[in-house]
Amino acid sequence: MAELTVSKRKKERILEVSEELFAEFGYDRTSVRMIALKANINIAMISYYFGSKELLFTELVEYRALSFRLRLQDIQKEIEDPMKQIEMMIDGYVDKVFVNHRFHKILHRQISLQNSSELNVQIQSILMKNINEVKNIIESGIKKKVFRQVDVEFLIITFFGTVSQFSNSSGLSLSLLNLDQGMHLTQIPEMKSRMKKYLTELFAKYLLITNN
Repeated sequence: MAELTVSKRKKERILEVSEELFAEFGYDRTSVRMIALKANINIAMISYYFGSKELLFTELVEYRALSFRLRLQDIQKEIEDPMKQIEMMIDGYVDKVFVNHRFHKILHRQISLQNSSELNVQIQSILMKNINEVKNIIESGIKKKVFRQVDVEFLIITFFGTVSQFSNSSGLSLSLLNLDQGMHLTQIPEMKSRMKKYLTELFAKYLLITNN
């Protein structure tokens, strides 16, 4: 048991260091040697735990994506009200982005390459598991006749696209919000509550069946 715990800690340390370097230099410019040096380990340990840089990156994506996927599954099991499920989903995802904005920067950079490499195929496969859980929540609400018939796919694109733009703190977003260009939106606590409020209202107005 002690050996397994040590092994898990070593793997998590490698993932954390990799995340830091990928965010700073990008996937292509980050070498296995750089990761090993920063993690203060033998380069062979990366091969032992992950096999290759590509597999290390996909495991990093899975490592970060899994917690949100499990949360989405718990929400569906524990909460009956579809709109409450949506609120909890938004709350959890925005919190996740604030805590792990560095990871989302890496992800956005890699996906924006729009290539069909094996790495991007693997990343998309992992992320689609999370997207399908969000889709299940929306479609379940439609089946229960709490939500109206909507364009589910475009709503999901709007949701993740909005948060992605937010998490990357583009210069245009900062200008629009009258913020200093050197800032990151996740450094401003009130932005988190503002984002949650906006997304919740957006989903409610678009999804909920009204009597009007």
